[in-house]
Amino acid sequence: MYTVGWVCALPKELTAATAMLDERHPKLLSQPKNDRNNYTLGSIGKHNIVLVCLPKGRIGTNSAAITVTEMANTFPNVKFGLMVGIGGGVPPNVKLGDVVVSTPVDHHPGLIQWDFGKAEEGGNFKQTGAPNKPPVLLLNALDKLKAEQRLKGSKINQFLNDLELNWPQLKPKYSRPPSIPGSTATSERIDPHIHYGLIASGNQVIKDAKFRDCLNERYGGKLLCVEMEAAGLMEFPSIVIRGICDYADSKKNKDWQEYAAATAAAYAKELLGQVPPYDVNLEIPLRDTSYQVFETTSSAERKLDFIKARLEREEAVEILDWLTPIDYNSQQANHFSKQQTGTGQWFLRSEEYQTWLKCSKKTLFCPGIPGAGKTILASIVINDLLTRFRSDTSYGIAYIYCNFRKNEEQTVENMLASLLKQLSASQLSPPRSLESLHDVHKSRQTRPTMDEISSTLQYVVESFSRVFIVVDALDECQASNGCRARLISEISELQSKCGVNALVTSRFIPEITEMFEGAMSTEIRATDDDLQRYLDGHMPQLPKFDGCSTSQQGELQDQLQEEIKTGITKAVDGVFLLAQIYIDSFICKRSPRAIKNAIQSLCRESKGQASNITKLLQSAYDQTMERIETQPGDAPAIAKEVLAWVVCAKRPMHTSELYHALAVNIGNSELDRQNFTQVDIMVSVCAGLVAVDEESGNIRLVHYTIEEYLKDTLEKWFPNAEAHIAAICTTYLSLNIFHQAPGQTDDEFREPLQSYYLYRYASEYLEYHTEQASISNQRVMNSLESEAKVQDSN
Repeated sequence: MYTVGWVCALPKELTAATAMLDERHPKLLSQPKNDRNNYTLGSIGKHNIVLVCLPKGRIGTNSAAITVTEMANTFPNVKFGLMVGIGGGVPPNVKLGDVVVSTPVDHHPGLIQWDFGKAEEGGNFKQTGAPNKPPVLLLNALDKLKAEQRLKGSKINQFLNDLELNWPQLKPKYSRPPSIPGSTATSERIDPHIHYGLIASGNQVIKDAKFRDCLNERYGGKLLCVEMEAAGLMEFPSIVIRGICDYADSKKNKDWQEYAAATAAAYAKELLGQVPPYDVNLEIPLRDTSYQVFETTSSAERKLDFIKARLEREEAVEILDWLTPIDYNSQQANHFSKQQTGTGQWFLRSEEYQTWLKCSKKTLFCPGIPGAGKTILASIVINDLLTRFRSDTSYGIAYIYCNFRKNEEQTVENMLASLLKQLSASQLSPPRSLESLHDVHKSRQTRPTMDEISSTLQYVVESFSRVFIVVDALDECQASNGCRARLISEISELQSKCGVNALVTSRFIPEITEMFEGAMSTEIRATDDDLQRYLDGHMPQLPKFDGCSTSQQGELQDQLQEEIKTGITKAVDGVFLLAQIYIDSFICKRSPRAIKNAIQSLCRESKGQASNITKLLQSAYDQTMERIETQPGDAPAIAKEVLAWVVCAKRPMHTSELYHALAVNIGNSELDRQNFTQVDIMVSVCAGLVAVDEESGNIRLVHYTIEEYLKDTLEKWFPNAEAHIAAICTTYLSLNIFHQAPGQTDDEFREPLQSYYLYRYASEYLEYHTEQASISNQRVMNSLESEAKVQDSN
C-alpha cells in the first residue's frame, strides 16, 4: 500500500529522489489509460512511496496539479504529497545548497502562489486564494525533526555520503560544487542550512534580482525561496522542500542544480523518518481531501462522491481511535530498526516457520531465555509478513507487544481491541459490525464489553482469507487476573473457528509452556552467524590504537576485532543482550592489552556460570554499574540519576521531562538552563543500559531484566532515590515561573507552562513519590531494628 506521493519537476530531481530510497519496488504492471505518469516505486523506512516526475516540457502549477490528480487516482491510498526539488533562494540569509521547507508564517500557509490574484488601481496586486496549510501530521513531524536535529544534528550529509557510496556514478554531478564567482551571496556554507518559512510559486521563471526583491517586499521580507510548480499541489495535503541552486537573478546557472536536488531529497528522507507510519494510515486519502482540483474534469455527481468519501474517512478515523488508543505500530518500527541487516534469516527459512506460513490453524510457539532476542525476532517476523503479503488485501496481519510496565493499559479487552483495530484499519472502510458497535455505544456514552469486542473481532477475521497474529513476550502479560489465559483462549477460538495462525514468543515459563503443548515449537536463541553480524556492525565503534605503523595498526585492529568477535560469541552462549553489554564495555578500553585481558575474563566467567543465565546477566550488570562508577567527572552522578528516574518513575519518562529533571537544583526557585544535560550524554554515561525510543521520545531500559536487577539493587546504587525524586518534583513545582503575578491573565500564566516539560509529571506524581519515599524509609528503619536485635541477642 503506497501512502506517500513524492513529486519532482525535473529528471535530475527524480534521480536524487530515487537514490534516497532504501528499497526499490517493481514497476506497475498496468495503470489506468488516462494516467500518463511514469512512476518509480520504493520505500524509505516503513513508508511505501510513489515517485513521479512531471513530463518533459510540462512545467508550472497546472502541470503539477494534473500529475498529482492522475497519481491520486492510480494510488488511492496516497495520503499526502512532498514536492521535492530545486528552487531559487532569496538572499542574504539563504545560501546555495541550503534547504527551504514551506511552513506557515503569520496568515500565510507556507506556500504562496504569487501570480494568482488581480491588479488593482494604483498598480497594487491583491492576492486571491491560498493553498491549504500543510497537514498536521507533517507539521508535527517537522517539529520532531527540528528537536532531533538540535540534539544530534542533521542527517543530510550522512545521506549524501550514502548516495555517493551506493551510486558512485552520481558522485561527479551530485557532489557539492565550488561557489559561484560574483554571486549575490558573499559566501556559501560547507554544510546545508535548513530554513523554514515562505516559498513563492508561480507559472514563470524569475531571473531578475529586482523583481525577486519586490516580491519579497510584498510578503514583508519573509520570503525564502521562489519556484514554479508547487502551487499545483495547493488543494492537496502537502509540503514543499527546495534545495537552493541559484538566487533567482540574472546569474542563473546549472552548476548547483544536482547538489541542491540531492540536499532537498536527503531532507525529505530525514523528515519521513519522523512520520509515524500508523498515523499515516489514519489520514484521509489524498484524492479525497479536495474535490476542487478535479473541477475541470469532474461532474457535479463526481464532486459529491469526493465529499462523501472524505466524510466517510473522517468517520473511520474516529471509530478506530474510539476503539482503543493502543498503537503497537510505533513499537514495531522501533524494534525492527534495531535489527542488524540479515539477522533472523535462519528462523524465516526454518521448516517450522515455512509450515506455519502455508497451513491454516497453526500455532508456532517460540520460547527463549532472557536476552535471546525474542522481541527483535518477532519484529523480523512481522516485517516479513507485512512485506510478503503487501499486495494481497485478503491477508490480515495483527500483532501485540506485551510489556510488564504497561499492565494497567494492557488488559485483555484492550489487546483484543487492538487486534480488531489493526485488521479494520487495513480495509478500505471499517466493517459494518464495527460501525454498528461504535454507533450503539456512542449514543449511550458507554464502552463495548469483552463479549462484544470478541464477537466483532471474529466477524472481521472471517472477512479475510488468511489472518496471522503475532504475540511477543507473553510472559510479560499479567497472569494474576486471568488476562494471559483469556488472551490465549480468545486467539485459540479464532484459530478453531476462523483458521487464524498464531506465533507466540515467551520466556520458559512452565504454565505458558503447558498452554502450547502439542503445538509446533522453535527455541529462539542468537545463532553464531547472527551474533557475528551484530558484532560486525559495531566494530567501527571500537577505539583505534596508535604507536605502530599504519600497516601494523591495521593488522592489529583486524586481529583484535576477530578476537573480540570470537570471545564474545563463545561467552554469551546465544544471548544477544550479553553481546550488547560486552561490546559496549570494550568501547572504553584504551589499549590492546586491556581488550585481551577483558576477553579472557569474559571466557573464564562464562565457563563458571554457563548453566545459569540469570547469574550471568547479574554479573554483567554488576560490571556495567561498576564501570559507570569509574567514569570521570560528574558522569557517574548523571548516570545514576537517569537510571533512578527510569526505574522509579510512575510512567515512562520523555527525554524532555528528564532534560528538565536533571537540571533542577533542589531548593532553588529558578531553573538554571546552563545546567541542562544533553540527551545523548544521558544515554552514553549509562553504558548501554538505556536507549531512546525513536517513535515516542521516551527514555527506557534496553531490557526488562535490567529493570528487575536495578529494582533488586536499588538501595545499593540509588539510596533514597524516591526521596530525591520527590524533592526534585517539589522544587520544580515551587519555581517562580509557576506563581501567577498580579494582573497576569490565566492565558499569560499558562503559556510558559508548555515549555516547562516536567510540570505535568511533577504535579501528577509528587504525592506518589512522597509515599514511596516514606515506605522506603520505613523499610530501612525495620532493617536497622532487625540488625540491632540480632546484635543484642549475641
